Amino acid sequence: MGNDEVRNVREKAGVKVSAPTIGTLAVIAVLSFVFWLLAPRYLSTNNIIDIFRTVSVRFVVSLAMGVVIASGGFDLSIGHVAGFSGLITAYMLVNLKLGIPESILGGVLVGTSLGCVNGVIVGWLGVSSFITTLGMQMVIVGLRYWLTNGTTIMNLPKAFNWYGAGKVSVTSDIEIPVIVIIAFIILLIMLFVMHRTTLGRRIISVGQNLEASRLSGINPRIYTALALILSGALCGIAGVLIVARNGLANVDVGDKYLLEAMTMAVLAHVMFGKFKTHGVMLMTVFIIMLTNGLTMLGVDPSFMDMIRGTMLIVVIVFGKLMQYLRNRRRTRAAPEIRPEGA
Repeated sequence: MGNDEVRNVREKAGVKVSAPTIGTLAVIAVLSFVFWLLAPRYLSTNNIIDIFRTVSVRFVVSLAMGVVIASGGFDLSIGHVAGFSGLITAYMLVNLKLGIPESILGGVLVGTSLGCVNGVIVGWLGVSSFITTLGMQMVIVGLRYWLTNGTTIMNLPKAFNWYGAGKVSVTSDIEIPVIVIIAFIILLIMLFVMHRTTLGRRIISVGQNLEASRLSGINPRIYTALALILSGALCGIAGVLIVARNGLANVDVGDKYLLEAMTMAVLAHVMFGKFKTHGVMLMTVFIIMLTNGLTMLGVDPSFMDMIRGTMLIVVIVFGKLMQYLRNRRRTRAAPEIRPEGA
């Protein structure tokens, strides 16, 4: 069966599997096989579940970064927004003695509100997203120390911790973490929002070609702002999950997620050519599997950030190279226009 026949079969079946998706899945499969050879317990049920538990929160935070990148911006405050949202949730539970639903809603609304502030400044006022979100990061640092005096909020209700550390039994031997189920639901929702709705498609369109979007009647300011608001909401959810999993809220909870989210979101954007929700998920799985495998082999944890930082630099350089080659190919393919009478 030739390539055209395979393509026709896929189109008739409604199946669209891109080359980057197939390539990423192949790399994950090879990586799993190599680590399994070096450490047989790598593919044990417990370790696989642990990998996806680790993936869950990082996927949501990376998705928040990916949405902003899709709109043509960048968000340096996502880790701090997520952490502050979780801190507010814990504060409402322990200090204000509010119920779990109200506290979770409060945490998510805080993240959404901070995203809204970023969106107004970047979208309507035209300030650089890099500068704006860097400023928001510093504002949050001050707010969280003012709120807690630098102390850790502990003694969270067990019913709340269930969202981050609880499990749902599938069989007598297999239990799926609740946090994994929540992340999967978010994946399905974002697949629909970003790829099946006008909102998502226009956010991606603005990021791909700002001028073309403007000429087609899309207001870039609105969708740049909406991308940051959506990112803030995702950070709010992630912050709640982080605190629920940890069972406490440190003043700097969430800070460490920025570099990881940058690496995963940028890697997904470069590998897939544009924003793909499932691409962010696959890149997150790849990075966490790599980290888990290296840890299992006894690699010093201090090298993990170095490895992620190196990957980020390599990916950005690779992306610039691919962009240069694509532009060069388009220039060569463009018909030469000669003046009349030449």
